[in-house]
Amino acid sequence: MSSLSQLIRNENMKIYFRPRTWLMVLFLVGTVALMSGIMKWDESRSETADWRASLAQQNEKMALDLQSSADMDEGSREYLQERITLNEYHLSQNINPDELTLWSYVNSSASLIILVTLLTVVVAADMIAGEFTWGTIKLLLVGPASRTKIMLGKYISTMIFALLLLIVCFAAALIAGGILAGFDGLNTPDIYMGSDGIIHEGSMFLASIEKYGYNVVMLVMYVTMAFMISSAFRSSSMAIAFSLLGMLVGNTLSGLLSGYSWVKYLIFSNIDLTQYMEGATPLRPEMTLGFSIAMLAIYYVVFQFVAWLLFTKRDVAG
Repeated sequence: MSSLSQLIRNENMKIYFRPRTWLMVLFLVGTVALMSGIMKWDESRSETADWRASLAQQNEKMALDLQSSADMDEGSREYLQERITLNEYHLSQNINPDELTLWSYVNSSASLIILVTLLTVVVAADMIAGEFTWGTIKLLLVGPASRTKIMLGKYISTMIFALLLLIVCFAAALIAGGILAGFDGLNTPDIYMGSDGIIHEGSMFLASIEKYGYNVVMLVMYVTMAFMISSAFRSSSMAIAFSLLGMLVGNTLSGLLSGYSWVKYLIFSNIDLTQYMEGATPLRPEMTLGFSIAMLAIYYVVFQFVAWLLFTKRDVAG
């Protein structure tokens, strides 16, 4: 009986033997290089300012806002107070928070996960629909492997490709940051205020992984949705179109409907977990990280079930 590992190996061969795949990888590396170059160019053209004086002015303004705004909500008041404390720490330790370091490039590259998502969606959309388009689905199904195992092998292979792109994106940004800002920035600490109200210096590597992690959730959901649409309509173009539409207008649509309480149950309202990061505001005040994770888990199970049901039960004769 054909093993799952053999199916995954076969699917990986289909992915990586195509020139298209390596063009995607090169395009991602090129985009990271372009973004890094623009960041360095923008830094070089900006006026050289006294960052210490700038932070001191910011603190004066925020302190004045705290004193003059009696009707300010508690959340905003805590945020301003936290910013003042962090600025004072940077001043006391002579650390310029606006200076570009190696990790500045890595953290900025997290925004390119939407590109990683799009590239992976192209592969995911073609995994099942392509078999019908090329007429190879019958040859695949006459083998000893069950349809469930075939679908699982395709999904796992797609996620392995997504992981490869994430590693490439992270590594390219790390190398670009090292070249442009110096590899001595590897030791730059992540300065933040903990829930105990005390300034901490943590690992910037872990902070960057956390930022990537929040964005990876979006990748998994959109790729799984594309996989489901590919199974439902046997059309890679339709899977790509719907996934791209969701990525482009999903957040905007949720923002427009944010006044309605039911909007919190839409996938687009929960897919961006960065809304729960420090300094960000959730779409709805009653929404929490746990709620969004639960909603995404429900959508994920539904997507997987629909994809499995359509792929395993549908007649492919003719």
